[in-house]
Amino acid sequence: MPGIDLNYFIRQANKLTEKIEERKKQLAEETVEAKSGEGLVTVVANCVQEIRSIKIDKSAIDPNDTGMLEDLVTAAVNAALANSRQHMNAELAKISGGVKIPGIN
Repeated sequence: MPGIDLNYFIRQANKLTEKIEERKKQLAEETVEAKSGEGLVTVVANCVQEIRSIKIDKSAIDPNDTGMLEDLVTAAVNAALANSRQHMNAELAKISGGVKIPGIN
């Protein structure tokens, strides 16, 4: 098509990809936290959905009721990962202008 510089669009796409990859590296260092059971279980995740730590209050440990602790850990992990995804998507949307880019956000 006359008048359309495809190389320009390719360069712009490459710049956008570089910005997004750089921000993802930064997001790997940022963390979010989630708690369950009124703070009995605390999970910290980075903003690329990796669990960094799980802390369990001693009062949550009951050898006769492991199911409760399993539920608390599951709830806190799921909440931390949801917080992480939400933060990452919001940050990447700032770069992409809110456009959903497949495989990126």
